Amino acid sequence: MYAARAKKFQLKPAPPVQPDRNYLQESKQLVEEFCENSSIHGVKYFVGSKRALIEKVWWVAVFLLSLYGCGRLIYFVYQKWDNEPVIVTFAQKPTPVFQVPFPAVTICPETKAKSSEFNFTRIFHLHLNPETRKTLSFSQTRQLQAMLQICEFSFNDQLFNQTYDDDCVAILNNLSIPQMEMFVLCGWHTTYVDCTEEFTLTLTDVGYCYSFNLLSSNDMLRKDQIHSEFEYSLETRPSTNWSLDDGYLSGTDINTYPRRSLGAGIKAGLTVLLKSNESDMDYLCGNSFQGFKVLLHMPNEYPQLLNQHFRIPLNQEVTVAVTPRMIETSDNIVSYKPMRRQCFFNNERYLKFFRMYTQSNCELECLANFTLKRCGCVKFSMPRADHVRICGVLMEACYEKATVELLELEVKIREDRRLRQMDECQCLPACTALQYNTEISQASFEWQRLLPLIPMIQKTVQGTQLSHLQVFLKDSQFIPIRRNELFGLTDFLANCGGLLGLFMGVSILSFVEIFYYCVIKPALLWSTVKPSRKESEPIKAISWSYESDAMHFRKFNLQHSN
Repeated sequence: MYAARAKKFQLKPAPPVQPDRNYLQESKQLVEEFCENSSIHGVKYFVGSKRALIEKVWWVAVFLLSLYGCGRLIYFVYQKWDNEPVIVTFAQKPTPVFQVPFPAVTICPETKAKSSEFNFTRIFHLHLNPETRKTLSFSQTRQLQAMLQICEFSFNDQLFNQTYDDDCVAILNNLSIPQMEMFVLCGWHTTYVDCTEEFTLTLTDVGYCYSFNLLSSNDMLRKDQIHSEFEYSLETRPSTNWSLDDGYLSGTDINTYPRRSLGAGIKAGLTVLLKSNESDMDYLCGNSFQGFKVLLHMPNEYPQLLNQHFRIPLNQEVTVAVTPRMIETSDNIVSYKPMRRQCFFNNERYLKFFRMYTQSNCELECLANFTLKRCGCVKFSMPRADHVRICGVLMEACYEKATVELLELEVKIREDRRLRQMDECQCLPACTALQYNTEISQASFEWQRLLPLIPMIQKTVQGTQLSHLQVFLKDSQFIPIRRNELFGLTDFLANCGGLLGLFMGVSILSFVEIFYYCVIKPALLWSTVKPSRKESEPIKAISWSYESDAMHFRKFNLQHSN
């Protein structure tokens, strides 16, 4: 009985203290568990006690080679997605021609001055002879200096030592051919129109010309940034119902400005009968050619005819069939940076002198800034701010050299991407652009046979030679070109997922597994490293109960021993 009671109060040892956990061993077990359960191909062969070391090494090498090949292909996919995300294709539906403006037509006479005001050939030869040069007045010398800037000469700097010519434009305006002495008849659609209303005086790089369907200076130029010495264009009609990005507004009147053609054919186009007075012809300034230069361009582009034009000879009829070529940009690439989509919207590229962005306007402004930086002045036809000087005859070689330097710099920048930071122009194409492809035909114009049929012009064409120009749209519809997304984010992810699945057997759940074994499970496993206070208190209470039982057991032995 005493033995049973003694056994009841026998002292029980305290439970052993839990030793520190082996982090390295637990990490190893976690890695083995991941390799055995992962869905990534080949990983399960990395572990296992039954596999030889050479077998594990071989599988690790195969896995790394597959990972390298997959990474290389994904890198190529990324390069394609980053560098070539846009494709240019044809639109699915044709566009009627009345939704785009009729091309602006700028006509420049080869005869730059009336002989009664200034005979270039005579004055030029008088100036070449030192003896007769003294007979020239100051006004004649200044007129010769101004005319040399628009005549096709390459030795102007040998005639005058003139650095600046700020009065050049005013002199050229006074010497220019009056509009009434250049136009005989004008027709728009099937109606004769007043040439003085439809064609306005415009300053170009070949002198003063006349433009049809060109936007006004208020709509094209920033008047607060450009000088106020003279007007580049005398057009005043506003273009409130048309913009390059949005086109014509819905419900716009047919006779809006800029003009638009209602269909195809000569009857829906422009007809102009031009004349050149025989007494004013000067073959020395015009490089032995007489007639007219013509340029077709967008209404919001400032005309530059020195490098791009076609000619209308005298006594010739020239017919121009126009096909619009419009480039649009889809909405899904609007969020792309301009360098990725390779185009600018009008609100993305600010031009100092032009309100509307076009590649041609940007290049002209860039050339003006570059010429000013190189020569300290600009060509008379370039836009400029106040207090910027106009280059004289002596500086003509300088701004022509600046033009060549700028072209060479653009070629170097395109070939070497590391030089892009040197590109101050950044004249990418406009995201919405309109060009006019032309088909030109020419035939002899025997206008003398028509005079009996048109008696009202017999007096106006005496002593002149005529030329006939017809500009019309070839087709009533055209198919625009559209920039679309070639390789978007979804395509990039799909290609990456396909490559990862082909090489590694990886899916979205595989990345979830990696995150689980690398983050979640280690956090749950290692959060129980140290026992909490609540777990330590019961152990202490148990130790107290052990001490109490031992004390009672000693008292019991003393009582019964006595």
